[in-house]
Amino acid sequence: MRTLIRNVAAATVDPELGDLARTDILIEDSVIREIRPDIAVDDAEIIDGRDKIAIPGMVDTHRHTWQTALRGILADGNIPDYLRGIRLHMAPLYRAEDMYAGNYVGALDAVNSGITTIVDYCHNILDPDGAHAAVTGLRDAGIRALYAHGLTPITTNTWSQSRGGSVRGADPAALATRAVLARRIREEYFSSDDQLLRFGIAPQELAIAPVADVAAEFRLARDLGARITFHANQVMVRQLFQDVEVLHAHGLLADDLLLVHCTFNTPHEWDLLDDSGVTVSVCAETEMQMGMGYPAIAEATAHTPGPSLGIDCVSGNGGDMVSHSRLVLQASRYRADEPEYAVMRAPQAMSWTTKDALRWATLNGARAAGVDHLVGSLTVGKRADIVLVDMSGISQVGWNRADPSGAVVSQAHAGCIDTVLIDGRVVKRGGVLMHVDVAAARATLERSHDHLYDRMGGAGSFIPQPPIDIPLYRERA
Repeated sequence: MRTLIRNVAAATVDPELGDLARTDILIEDSVIREIRPDIAVDDAEIIDGRDKIAIPGMVDTHRHTWQTALRGILADGNIPDYLRGIRLHMAPLYRAEDMYAGNYVGALDAVNSGITTIVDYCHNILDPDGAHAAVTGLRDAGIRALYAHGLTPITTNTWSQSRGGSVRGADPAALATRAVLARRIREEYFSSDDQLLRFGIAPQELAIAPVADVAAEFRLARDLGARITFHANQVMVRQLFQDVEVLHAHGLLADDLLLVHCTFNTPHEWDLLDDSGVTVSVCAETEMQMGMGYPAIAEATAHTPGPSLGIDCVSGNGGDMVSHSRLVLQASRYRADEPEYAVMRAPQAMSWTTKDALRWATLNGARAAGVDHLVGSLTVGKRADIVLVDMSGISQVGWNRADPSGAVVSQAHAGCIDTVLIDGRVVKRGGVLMHVDVAAARATLERSHDHLYDRMGGAGSFIPQPPIDIPLYRERA
Protein backbone atom coordinates (compact mmCIF):
# COMPACT_ATOMS: atom_id res chain seq x y z
CA MET A 1 0.00 0.00 0.00
CA ARG A 2 1.21 3.50 -0.82
CA THR A 3 0.24 6.83 0.72
CA LEU A 4 1.17 10.23 -0.68
CA ILE A 5 1.07 13.42 1.37
CA ARG A 6 0.83 16.26 -1.17
CA ASN A 7 1.76 19.93 -0.99
CA VAL A 8 2.78 20.02 2.64
CA ALA A 9 5.32 22.20 4.42
CA ALA A 10 7.75 20.11 6.43
CA ALA A 11 9.96 20.52 9.47
CA THR A 12 11.92 17.35 8.81
CA VAL A 13 14.45 17.49 11.69
CA ASP A 14 16.75 15.83 9.18
CA PRO A 15 20.01 17.83 9.14
CA GLU A 16 20.39 17.37 5.40
CA LEU A 17 16.81 18.29 4.45
CA GLY A 18 16.00 20.94 7.06
CA ASP A 19 12.74 22.85 6.66
CA LEU A 20 10.81 22.65 3.39
CA ALA A 21 8.25 25.24 2.33
CA ARG A 22 6.46 22.78 0.05
CA THR A 23 7.03 19.09 -0.64
CA ASP A 24 5.39 15.71 -1.13
CA ILE A 25 6.04 12.66 1.07
CA LEU A 26 5.61 9.16 -0.37
CA ILE A 27 5.06 6.26 2.03
CA GLU A 28 5.21 2.64 0.94
CA ASP A 29 5.00 -0.44 3.16
CA SER A 30 5.16 1.75 6.30
CA VAL A 31 8.44 3.37 5.18
CA ILE A 32 9.17 6.89 3.91
CA ARG A 33 10.33 6.32 0.30
CA GLU A 34 10.59 9.85 -1.14
CA ILE A 35 10.53 13.44 0.07
CA ARG A 36 10.46 15.95 -2.79
CA PRO A 37 8.01 18.17 -4.64
CA ASP A 38 5.66 16.86 -7.30
CA ILE A 39 5.96 13.12 -6.83
CA ALA A 40 3.99 11.40 -9.60
CA VAL A 41 2.04 8.28 -8.58
CA ASP A 42 -1.30 6.92 -9.67
CA ASP A 43 -1.95 4.17 -7.15
CA ALA A 44 -1.56 5.87 -3.79
CA GLU A 45 -3.99 7.16 -1.18
CA ILE A 46 -3.69 10.95 -1.28
CA ILE A 47 -3.56 13.09 1.87
CA ASP A 48 -3.95 16.80 1.17
CA GLY A 49 -1.21 18.70 3.01
CA ARG A 50 -2.27 22.24 2.12
CA ASP A 51 -2.15 24.62 5.12
CA LYS A 52 -0.42 21.92 7.12
CA ILE A 53 3.09 21.27 8.40
CA ALA A 54 4.50 17.75 8.50
CA ILE A 55 6.71 16.95 11.47
CA PRO A 56 8.12 13.67 12.77
CA GLY A 57 5.93 11.96 15.32
CA MET A 58 6.90 13.39 18.69
CA VAL A 59 8.53 11.25 21.37
CA ASP A 60 7.69 11.49 25.07
CA THR A 61 10.62 9.96 26.93
CA HIS A 62 9.06 9.85 30.39
CA ARG A 63 5.39 9.29 31.13
CA HIS A 64 3.73 7.57 34.08
CA THR A 65 0.88 6.57 31.83
CA TRP A 66 -0.93 4.54 34.49
CA GLN A 67 -1.91 7.80 36.26
CA THR A 68 -4.24 9.00 33.48
CA ALA A 69 -7.40 8.47 35.56
CA LEU A 70 -5.96 10.87 38.14
CA ARG A 71 -5.62 13.71 35.63
CA GLY A 72 -5.11 17.07 37.34
CA ILE A 73 -5.46 15.77 40.90
CA LEU A 74 -2.01 17.20 41.67
CA ALA A 75 -2.48 20.53 39.90
CA ASP A 76 -1.37 22.41 43.03
CA GLY A 77 0.86 19.73 44.53
CA ASN A 78 4.59 19.39 45.15
CA ILE A 79 6.77 16.30 45.27
CA PRO A 80 5.95 15.34 48.89
CA ASP A 81 2.25 15.66 48.00
CA TYR A 82 2.85 13.41 44.99
CA LEU A 83 4.53 10.76 47.10
CA ARG A 84 1.96 10.91 49.91
CA GLY A 85 -1.08 11.10 47.67
CA ILE A 86 -0.25 9.03 44.58
CA ARG A 87 2.67 6.74 45.43
CA LEU A 88 1.69 5.84 49.00
CA HIS A 89 -2.09 6.21 48.90
CA MET A 90 -3.55 5.89 45.40
CA ALA A 91 -1.10 3.48 43.75
CA PRO A 92 -1.93 0.52 46.03
CA LEU A 93 -5.64 0.97 45.22
CA TYR A 94 -5.13 0.11 41.54
CA ARG A 95 -6.71 -3.01 40.04
CA ALA A 96 -5.59 -4.61 36.79
CA GLU A 97 -8.45 -2.88 34.98
CA ASP A 98 -7.24 0.48 36.29
CA MET A 99 -3.75 -0.20 34.94
CA TYR A 100 -5.26 -1.11 31.57
CA ALA A 101 -7.50 1.96 31.46
CA GLY A 102 -4.68 4.33 32.40
CA ASN A 103 -2.23 2.95 29.85
CA TYR A 104 -4.81 2.54 27.08
CA VAL A 105 -6.40 5.97 27.31
CA GLY A 106 -3.15 7.65 28.31
CA ALA A 107 -1.49 6.31 25.17
CA LEU A 108 -4.47 7.48 23.10
CA ASP A 109 -4.10 10.91 24.68
CA ALA A 110 -0.48 10.93 23.53
CA VAL A 111 -1.39 9.87 19.99
CA ASN A 112 -4.15 12.46 19.83
CA SER A 113 -1.55 15.11 20.75
CA GLY A 114 0.88 14.05 18.01
CA ILE A 115 3.09 11.87 20.22
CA THR A 116 3.74 8.62 18.36
CA THR A 117 6.29 7.10 20.76
CA ILE A 118 6.32 7.06 24.55
CA VAL A 119 8.62 5.70 27.22
CA ASP A 120 6.07 4.33 29.67
CA TYR A 121 7.68 4.35 33.12
CA CYS A 122 5.35 1.79 34.64
CA HIS A 123 6.29 1.74 38.33
CA ASN A 124 2.99 0.54 39.79
CA ILE A 125 3.22 -3.21 39.24
CA LEU A 126 1.24 -4.63 42.15
CA ASP A 127 0.79 -8.11 40.73
CA PRO A 128 1.20 -10.05 37.46
CA ASP A 129 -2.30 -9.15 36.29
CA GLY A 130 -1.46 -5.47 36.55
CA ALA A 131 1.67 -5.89 34.43
CA HIS A 132 -0.19 -7.81 31.74
CA ALA A 133 -2.94 -5.20 31.73
CA ALA A 134 -0.46 -2.31 31.39
CA VAL A 135 1.23 -3.85 28.34
CA THR A 136 -2.11 -4.75 26.78
CA GLY A 137 -3.31 -1.17 27.18
CA LEU A 138 -0.34 0.16 25.22
CA ARG A 139 -0.76 -2.52 22.55
CA ASP A 140 -4.46 -1.80 22.07
CA ALA A 141 -3.76 1.94 21.71
CA GLY A 142 -1.56 1.30 18.65
CA ILE A 143 1.26 3.52 19.86
CA ARG A 144 4.99 2.94 19.49
CA ALA A 145 6.32 2.53 23.00
CA LEU A 146 9.10 1.42 25.26
CA TYR A 147 7.30 -0.31 28.10
CA ALA A 148 9.60 0.21 31.10
CA HIS A 149 8.59 -2.49 33.57
CA GLY A 150 8.88 -1.07 37.08
CA LEU A 151 10.76 -3.06 39.71
CA THR A 152 9.76 -0.87 42.68
CA PRO A 153 7.92 -2.90 45.31
CA ILE A 154 4.68 -1.12 46.19
CA THR A 155 4.46 -1.26 49.96
CA THR A 156 3.25 1.07 52.66
CA ASN A 157 6.79 1.93 53.71
CA THR A 158 8.13 2.73 50.25
CA TRP A 159 9.54 6.28 50.43
CA SER A 160 8.33 6.84 53.99
CA GLN A 161 11.00 4.46 55.34
CA SER A 162 13.57 4.55 52.58
CA ARG A 163 16.92 2.85 52.84
CA GLY A 164 18.52 5.08 50.22
CA GLY A 165 22.30 5.27 50.40
CA SER A 166 22.66 1.90 52.12
CA VAL A 167 25.17 -0.53 50.61
CA ARG A 168 23.53 -3.58 52.16
CA GLY A 169 21.02 -5.35 49.96
CA ALA A 170 17.57 -6.50 50.99
CA ASP A 171 16.19 -10.00 50.80
CA PRO A 172 17.48 -11.50 47.50
CA ALA A 173 14.28 -13.51 47.23
CA ALA A 174 12.32 -10.28 46.83
CA LEU A 175 14.16 -9.37 43.63
CA ALA A 176 13.99 -12.96 42.44
CA THR A 177 10.20 -12.86 42.61
CA ARG A 178 10.03 -9.60 40.68
CA ALA A 179 12.62 -10.89 38.20
CA VAL A 180 10.43 -13.90 37.36
CA LEU A 181 7.57 -11.60 36.39
CA ALA A 182 9.85 -9.33 34.35
CA ARG A 183 11.16 -12.32 32.41
CA ARG A 184 7.64 -13.60 31.84
CA ILE A 185 6.44 -10.25 30.48
CA ARG A 186 9.53 -9.99 28.28
CA GLU A 187 8.98 -13.45 26.79
CA GLU A 188 5.23 -13.15 26.28
CA TYR A 189 4.96 -9.71 24.69
CA PHE A 190 8.40 -8.73 23.38
CA SER A 191 9.73 -11.69 21.45
CA SER A 192 10.71 -9.47 18.52
CA ASP A 193 12.18 -5.99 18.17
CA ASP A 194 10.33 -5.64 14.86
CA GLN A 195 7.15 -4.40 16.52
CA LEU A 196 5.73 -1.20 17.91
CA LEU A 197 6.27 -2.20 21.55
CA ARG A 198 9.73 -2.73 23.03
CA PHE A 199 10.79 -3.87 26.47
CA GLY A 200 12.54 -1.81 29.10
CA ILE A 201 13.21 -1.86 32.83
CA ALA A 202 12.71 0.89 35.41
CA PRO A 203 14.85 -0.06 38.44
CA GLN A 204 14.21 1.21 41.95
CA GLU A 205 15.53 4.65 42.77
CA LEU A 206 18.64 5.10 44.85
CA ALA A 207 16.62 7.39 47.11
CA ILE A 208 14.74 4.40 48.48
CA ALA A 209 16.74 1.30 47.65
CA PRO A 210 20.15 -0.04 48.65
CA VAL A 211 22.84 0.30 46.01
CA ALA A 212 23.29 -3.47 45.85
CA ASP A 213 19.62 -3.93 44.94
CA VAL A 214 19.73 -1.28 42.23
CA ALA A 215 22.89 -2.79 40.72
CA ALA A 216 21.24 -6.21 40.68
CA GLU A 217 18.24 -4.75 38.85
CA PHE A 218 20.53 -3.14 36.26
CA ARG A 219 22.16 -6.53 35.69
CA LEU A 220 18.74 -8.15 35.30
CA ALA A 221 17.75 -5.55 32.70
CA ARG A 222 20.89 -6.10 30.68
CA ASP A 223 20.50 -9.86 30.89
CA LEU A 224 17.02 -9.39 29.38
CA GLY A 225 18.28 -7.04 26.67
CA ALA A 226 16.10 -4.28 28.10
CA ARG A 227 16.69 -0.56 27.77
CA ILE A 228 16.95 1.04 31.22
CA THR A 229 15.30 4.25 32.42
CA PHE A 230 16.02 5.64 35.86
CA HIS A 231 15.00 8.60 38.05
CA ALA A 232 18.19 10.45 39.03
CA ASN A 233 19.03 13.44 41.24
CA GLN A 234 15.58 14.99 41.14
CA VAL A 235 15.78 16.31 44.71
CA MET A 236 18.40 18.17 46.68
CA VAL A 237 19.36 15.57 49.25
CA ARG A 238 23.08 15.65 48.71
CA GLN A 239 23.69 14.31 52.19
CA LEU A 240 22.23 10.97 51.18
CA PHE A 241 23.37 10.18 47.69
CA GLN A 242 24.69 11.38 44.36
CA ASP A 243 22.95 9.12 41.87
CA VAL A 244 25.19 9.55 38.84
CA GLU A 245 28.37 9.23 40.90
CA VAL A 246 27.04 6.05 42.51
CA LEU A 247 26.06 4.57 39.14
CA HIS A 248 29.51 5.41 37.77
CA ALA A 249 31.27 3.86 40.78
CA HIS A 250 29.40 0.60 40.18
CA GLY A 251 30.04 0.55 36.44
CA LEU A 252 26.38 1.05 35.54
CA LEU A 253 26.61 4.01 33.13
CA ALA A 254 26.20 2.91 29.50
CA ASP A 255 24.48 3.92 26.28
CA ASP A 256 21.41 1.78 27.07
CA LEU A 257 20.55 4.08 30.00
CA LEU A 258 18.02 6.93 29.96
CA LEU A 259 18.22 9.09 33.07
CA VAL A 260 15.24 11.20 34.09
CA HIS A 261 15.45 14.73 35.59
CA CYS A 262 19.10 15.11 36.74
CA THR A 263 18.16 18.58 37.98
CA PHE A 264 20.58 18.37 40.90
CA ASN A 265 23.55 16.72 39.22
CA THR A 266 26.83 18.16 40.44
CA PRO A 267 29.27 19.52 37.81
CA HIS A 268 31.40 16.42 38.39
CA GLU A 269 28.41 14.17 37.73
CA TRP A 270 27.72 15.93 34.45
CA ASP A 271 31.37 15.37 33.51
CA LEU A 272 30.94 11.67 34.27
CA LEU A 273 28.25 11.50 31.58
CA ASP A 274 30.63 12.78 28.89
CA ASP A 275 31.11 10.12 26.19
CA SER A 276 29.03 7.59 28.14
CA GLY A 277 26.16 7.58 25.66
CA VAL A 278 23.72 8.09 28.53
CA THR A 279 20.71 10.24 27.59
CA VAL A 280 18.57 12.51 29.78
CA SER A 281 14.82 13.17 29.79
CA VAL A 282 13.91 16.70 30.91
CA CYS A 283 10.40 16.95 32.38
CA ALA A 284 10.25 20.70 32.81
CA GLU A 285 6.63 21.22 33.73
CA THR A 286 6.72 18.62 36.48
CA GLU A 287 10.15 19.73 37.67
CA MET A 288 9.21 23.37 38.00
CA GLN A 289 5.83 22.66 39.57
CA MET A 290 6.87 20.04 42.10
CA GLY A 291 10.04 21.71 43.37
CA MET A 292 12.45 19.39 41.57
CA GLY A 293 14.86 22.02 40.32
CA TYR A 294 15.54 23.84 37.07
CA PRO A 295 15.21 21.89 33.78
CA ALA A 296 18.69 20.73 32.79
CA ILE A 297 18.57 21.51 29.06
CA ALA A 298 21.92 23.31 28.92
CA GLU A 299 23.75 20.68 30.93
CA ALA A 300 22.27 17.76 29.00
CA THR A 301 23.19 19.50 25.74
CA ALA A 302 26.80 19.94 26.86
CA HIS A 303 27.37 16.47 28.35
CA THR A 304 25.08 13.99 26.57
CA PRO A 305 23.89 13.22 23.03
CA GLY A 306 21.21 15.81 23.70
CA PRO A 307 18.17 16.31 25.95
CA SER A 308 14.77 14.83 25.28
CA LEU A 309 11.42 15.82 26.77
CA GLY A 310 9.04 13.98 29.06
CA ILE A 311 5.48 14.84 30.02
CA ASP A 312 5.91 12.84 33.24
CA CYS A 313 2.61 13.05 35.16
CA VAL A 314 -0.73 14.15 33.72
CA SER A 315 -1.86 13.90 37.35
CA GLY A 316 -0.18 17.29 37.67
CA ASN A 317 0.16 18.83 34.20
CA GLY A 318 -1.08 18.48 30.63
CA GLY A 319 0.02 16.04 27.95
CA ASP A 320 0.55 18.48 25.06
CA MET A 321 4.14 18.05 23.84
CA VAL A 322 4.02 21.05 21.47
CA SER A 323 3.15 23.41 24.31
CA HIS A 324 5.63 21.63 26.57
CA SER A 325 8.47 22.15 24.09
CA ARG A 326 7.62 25.86 23.94
CA LEU A 327 7.65 26.08 27.76
CA VAL A 328 11.04 24.37 27.97
CA LEU A 329 12.42 26.59 25.21
CA GLN A 330 11.37 29.81 26.94
CA ALA A 331 12.58 28.63 30.34
CA SER A 332 15.95 27.76 28.82
CA ARG A 333 16.14 31.15 27.13
CA TYR A 334 15.40 32.90 30.41
CA ARG A 335 18.11 30.99 32.23
CA ALA A 336 20.66 31.77 29.51
CA ASP A 337 19.78 35.47 29.71
CA GLU A 338 20.02 35.76 33.50
CA PRO A 339 23.68 36.92 33.52
CA GLU A 340 22.68 39.85 31.31
CA TYR A 341 19.82 40.77 33.61
CA ALA A 342 22.23 40.76 36.57
CA VAL A 343 24.19 43.64 35.03
CA MET A 344 21.11 45.46 33.69
CA ARG A 345 21.91 44.68 30.06
CA ALA A 346 19.64 43.43 27.31
CA PRO A 347 20.58 40.01 25.90
CA GLN A 348 22.30 40.43 22.55
CA ALA A 349 21.91 36.89 21.15
CA MET A 350 19.30 34.12 21.10
CA SER A 351 20.78 31.12 22.86
CA TRP A 352 18.13 28.51 21.98
CA THR A 353 15.97 28.19 18.87
CA THR A 354 12.67 26.62 17.89
CA LYS A 355 14.62 24.06 15.86
CA ASP A 356 16.36 23.04 19.09
CA ALA A 357 12.99 22.61 20.77
CA LEU A 358 11.54 20.52 17.95
CA ARG A 359 14.63 18.30 17.96
CA TRP A 360 14.26 17.75 21.71
CA ALA A 361 10.69 16.56 21.12
CA THR A 362 11.49 14.30 18.15
CA LEU A 363 14.93 13.06 17.11
CA ASN A 364 16.55 13.40 20.54
CA GLY A 365 13.60 11.58 22.05
CA ALA A 366 13.89 8.77 19.52
CA ARG A 367 17.57 8.41 20.39
CA ALA A 368 16.76 8.29 24.11
CA ALA A 369 14.16 5.58 23.50
CA GLY A 370 16.62 3.59 21.36
CA VAL A 371 14.61 3.94 18.13
CA ASP A 372 16.32 6.81 16.28
CA HIS A 373 17.30 4.38 13.52
CA LEU A 374 13.56 3.95 12.90
CA VAL A 375 11.86 7.27 13.69
CA GLY A 376 12.48 10.78 14.99
CA SER A 377 12.99 12.61 11.68
CA LEU A 378 11.38 12.73 8.27
CA THR A 379 14.13 10.81 6.52
CA VAL A 380 13.91 8.52 3.52
CA GLY A 381 14.20 4.96 4.79
CA LYS A 382 12.75 5.58 8.24
CA ARG A 383 9.36 4.33 9.39
CA ALA A 384 6.47 6.63 8.62
CA ASP A 385 5.64 8.09 12.04
CA ILE A 386 4.36 11.44 10.75
CA VAL A 387 2.18 14.20 12.19
CA LEU A 388 0.36 16.86 10.17
CA VAL A 389 -0.20 20.11 12.08
CA ASP A 390 -3.16 22.15 10.82
CA MET A 391 -2.18 25.82 10.52
CA SER A 392 -5.42 27.05 8.94
CA GLY A 393 -7.12 28.03 12.19
CA ILE A 394 -7.81 31.62 13.10
CA SER A 395 -5.03 31.44 15.70
CA GLN A 396 -2.47 30.09 13.21
CA VAL A 397 -3.34 31.68 9.87
CA GLY A 398 -0.57 33.95 8.64
CA TRP A 399 2.18 31.64 9.86
CA ASN A 400 5.68 32.11 8.52
CA ARG A 401 6.00 29.67 5.62
CA ALA A 402 9.75 30.20 5.47
CA ASP A 403 10.11 28.68 8.94
CA PRO A 404 7.89 25.63 9.55
CA SER A 405 9.79 24.64 12.71
CA GLY A 406 9.28 28.05 14.21
CA ALA A 407 5.61 28.07 13.23
CA VAL A 408 4.91 24.75 14.96
CA VAL A 409 6.80 25.44 18.17
CA SER A 410 5.70 29.05 18.60
CA GLN A 411 2.11 28.96 17.31
CA ALA A 412 0.64 25.45 17.44
CA HIS A 413 -0.82 23.29 20.21
CA ALA A 414 -2.41 19.87 20.63
CA GLY A 415 -5.68 21.08 19.09
CA CYS A 416 -3.84 21.67 15.80
CA ILE A 417 -2.91 17.99 15.38
CA ASP A 418 -4.92 17.03 12.32
CA THR A 419 -3.41 13.76 11.07
CA VAL A 420 -1.21 11.13 12.72
CA LEU A 421 0.46 8.18 11.07
CA ILE A 422 2.20 5.46 13.09
CA ASP A 423 4.27 2.99 11.09
CA GLY A 424 2.50 4.21 7.97
CA ARG A 425 -0.99 3.61 9.38
CA VAL A 426 -3.34 6.58 9.60
CA VAL A 427 -4.64 6.59 13.18
CA LYS A 428 -5.94 10.18 13.24
CA ARG A 429 -7.46 12.10 10.36
CA GLY A 430 -9.26 15.42 10.30
CA GLY A 431 -8.66 15.84 14.00
CA VAL A 432 -10.40 12.54 14.90
CA LEU A 433 -8.85 9.26 16.11
CA MET A 434 -9.78 6.65 13.50
CA HIS A 435 -8.51 3.34 14.86
CA VAL A 436 -10.43 3.05 18.13
CA ASP A 437 -13.90 3.59 19.53
CA VAL A 438 -13.28 6.89 21.30
CA ALA A 439 -16.55 6.81 23.24
CA ALA A 440 -15.78 3.32 24.54
CA ALA A 441 -12.27 4.41 25.51
CA ARG A 442 -13.68 7.37 27.44
CA ALA A 443 -16.10 5.09 29.25
CA THR A 444 -13.28 2.70 30.17
CA LEU A 445 -11.30 5.46 31.84
CA GLU A 446 -14.34 7.02 33.49
CA ARG A 447 -15.16 3.71 35.20
CA SER A 448 -11.61 3.52 36.53
CA HIS A 449 -11.70 7.16 37.60
CA ASP A 450 -14.98 6.68 39.48
CA HIS A 451 -13.69 3.55 41.25
CA LEU A 452 -10.42 5.18 42.34
CA TYR A 453 -12.11 8.37 43.55
CA ASP A 454 -14.66 6.32 45.48
CA ARG A 455 -11.83 4.44 47.21
CA MET A 456 -10.03 7.74 47.85
CA GLY A 457 -13.15 9.23 49.43
CA GLY A 458 -13.44 6.26 51.74
CA ALA A 459 -10.00 7.09 53.11
CA GLY A 460 -10.98 10.70 53.72
CA SER A 461 -9.04 12.58 51.04
CA PHE A 462 -6.32 12.44 48.40
CA ILE A 463 -3.70 12.82 51.15
CA PRO A 464 -4.93 10.99 54.27
CA GLN A 465 -4.53 12.91 57.51
CA PRO A 466 -2.22 13.22 59.27
CA PRO A 467 0.09 13.22 56.23
CA ILE A 468 2.77 10.54 56.09
CA ASP A 469 6.14 11.95 57.03
CA ILE A 470 8.78 11.58 54.30
CA PRO A 471 12.16 12.27 55.91
CA LEU A 472 13.91 12.12 52.55
CA TYR A 473 12.26 15.38 51.54
CA ARG A 474 13.16 17.29 54.68
CA GLU A 475 16.54 18.86 55.25
CA ARG A 476 19.02 16.41 56.75
CA ALA A 477 22.47 16.95 58.14
